[in-house]
Amino acid sequence: MWIYFILLIVQLFHFGCGVKLGTCYQDGNCRLPSCFCGGKSAPGNLEPSEIPQMIMFSFDDAVTGEIYEMYEKLFSRGRLNPNGCPITMTTFVSHNFTDYKLVRSLFRKGHEIAVHSVTHRTPTTFWKQASYNQLQYEIVEQRSIIAENAGVPVRNITGWRSPFLQPSGDIQFTLLQENGFEYDSTLTIATEKGFSAKRWPNTMDFGWQLDCNVLPCPFGKYPGMWEVPVQMLEVGDSGNGCLYADSCRPTTMEEAFQLFWVNFHNHYTGSRSPLFFTMHPSWLREEHNMKALNYFFLTILHYYHDVYFVTYQQHLAWMKNPTPLSDILRFAPWKCDHLRYEPETDKDGNGHNGVSSISNCFPYLFLVLSTFPLFYTKIFFDKYCLLY
Repeated sequence: MWIYFILLIVQLFHFGCGVKLGTCYQDGNCRLPSCFCGGKSAPGNLEPSEIPQMIMFSFDDAVTGEIYEMYEKLFSRGRLNPNGCPITMTTFVSHNFTDYKLVRSLFRKGHEIAVHSVTHRTPTTFWKQASYNQLQYEIVEQRSIIAENAGVPVRNITGWRSPFLQPSGDIQFTLLQENGFEYDSTLTIATEKGFSAKRWPNTMDFGWQLDCNVLPCPFGKYPGMWEVPVQMLEVGDSGNGCLYADSCRPTTMEEAFQLFWVNFHNHYTGSRSPLFFTMHPSWLREEHNMKALNYFFLTILHYYHDVYFVTYQQHLAWMKNPTPLSDILRFAPWKCDHLRYEPETDKDGNGHNGVSSISNCFPYLFLVLSTFPLFYTKIFFDKYCLLY
């Protein structure tokens, strides 16, 4: 009787310790820069007013001539963050149809090149059931292809996103960690009561501790490996959301602009958690989407001096070393000296931020957006503003 009682106590003790050891405690059993629990609290316990609002744009699939021209318009030379460096984005590159000379050009301009598979094959069940060797070909081989053909050093290719956001469970994370990847961006976070969850990314030291929206999620622990989840965007006050911006399907420029503006406003005036816009570049083929996104860039660059468009790598660098706005101009990972970047000048030799050509438009634009955001129309923009 006593033996059974003692064994029961021992089992309960081990169970209790297991639960305790399996829970992430920031600044307890998890410390930056190598470990972060994620959630809604900012790294470094900074107040929202001390946090630069980081906006990350990521694009999936091939880089073609048409797509490259779209990127050139949106991230044109002269559009600068408040620290004087060019605004940047992350592109998850798949192999088929990609022009690697254009990938090289994007990298040299400061954009991040990440991996999105060799084949991008269907059906999605392939990725769900993929073996270690199959994933090794899709992930590691594509990294090698990018490095060899685009001249991007392997050390600079640190991110992976699975096609169709279909995870492969522990095989995927084991392979990523064994091959020196810094982060994955495949797992998804749904909205909370119809609104964005607004969470910070986490390391996988204690595994994936949120709901698994798409099986199979990993069960293991992967110390130091970051998960930058795809978070749902809000669609106005509808209570609906979408993981990819192109899944929202706006039908007008106003609707498309509101997709960007509402999500930015809710993050910026709230906790200033990172804002991710995930999309396929093919979405930009629709003129009203391209115009809306262009205006979003111009509006932010013209009016906000504490908002930064950065890559996933730059975002994670900040998370590892959370730096308040008062010191952000000295934050080395966001500097661009290595790009030898020279701002554009106008005909009088004055530097500008890619917005001066339509500066007269912005007082009207800002008034409309801030006062009657649902009433600004394509007619207004076509009349008062020059797009490209």
